[in-house]
Amino acid sequence: MTKNGQTVCVLDGHGTVIGYTYPNRAKGLVKKRRAEFVSDECIRLYRLCPTYEDMEDTEMDNRNYITINPREWRKSPYESHKTVFDRIMISNPLAEADPSERDMVEILSIGDWNWDNYSKVTNGFLTVEPNTEYHLVFWLNGGENDRSDEICQLQILFTDCNVTASGKEFKDGLCYRLNRGYIKPLKKYKGWEYYDIPFVTTDAKYAEFQFVAHKAPMALMPAREPEAYKDMEDVTDPYEKQRPQRHNIVFEDGWPTNNWYSTEKLAKKFAGKTSQHAFENAFEADSIPDIPQNGEFVPKAFVMADNENGEGNSLDNIFKSIPKFLKS
Repeated sequence: MTKNGQTVCVLDGHGTVIGYTYPNRAKGLVKKRRAEFVSDECIRLYRLCPTYEDMEDTEMDNRNYITINPREWRKSPYESHKTVFDRIMISNPLAEADPSERDMVEILSIGDWNWDNYSKVTNGFLTVEPNTEYHLVFWLNGGENDRSDEICQLQILFTDCNVTASGKEFKDGLCYRLNRGYIKPLKKYKGWEYYDIPFVTTDAKYAEFQFVAHKAPMALMPAREPEAYKDMEDVTDPYEKQRPQRHNIVFEDGWPTNNWYSTEKLAKKFAGKTSQHAFENAFEADSIPDIPQNGEFVPKAFVMADNENGEGNSLDNIFKSIPKFLKS
């Protein structure tokens, strides 16, 4: 007997049937070395694995996590335009925060600054359970320009046919805007934003993911489940409200150095304000960013005159200690 598409039989260490689960969850248990396949439709739990009932509350809580594998993506066959994309190795921006992360990581780069190139990539067809909740998780960088006219989207399409066609066979679809704050990331770390995109499948057999980029390049990095990052502190851009676009790894500093919103020029602009001026404008949200002191950012209102005579000091020296917001 199965329920809600749970077609894989689960056996305990003695070979007794203790329940059923979804094919993807069965693969996950085997991958995590908590079970082994007895047949294509049956797995056996290892002795030290929690009971099936416990796993229903934890591992099998109806959350199917999917992430990005750069090697699986290719140009969308439904478009005749020129698509710009590549997969490259970079220094892992998360390595410093998490020792379990590798020093190098492979990412998927999509799009460029060109007005003519409309880039769309797909990872093919994924077999999904009908009417089931899944979560697509990934780290995103870039995808915005300084004119606010870019496209940075995720599309999830559902179909009963896994043969490449014109796209007319898709029964339904979802579109997510990944720029300009339409969807809030769960985490921000040195220019990268972590997204957990939940979606519920239709009664279709397959789902296809597509990323679309236009007028601004974007980069995607594989991610783990949200629980893996719960202890990671956010490291955000101190000038986020002042800049017209997000951090982009195509620039050494994350932003073009010759533009007014470069880190160096913004730091010099706000370094010209005195401590007294900073205090007087402490409650103007967009007037100046929080001021770094001793290598850390502190609220504006706490930056007071700090010499023996109580005179306001120039912030030039303070801003020299600003931690550079660079990619790892």
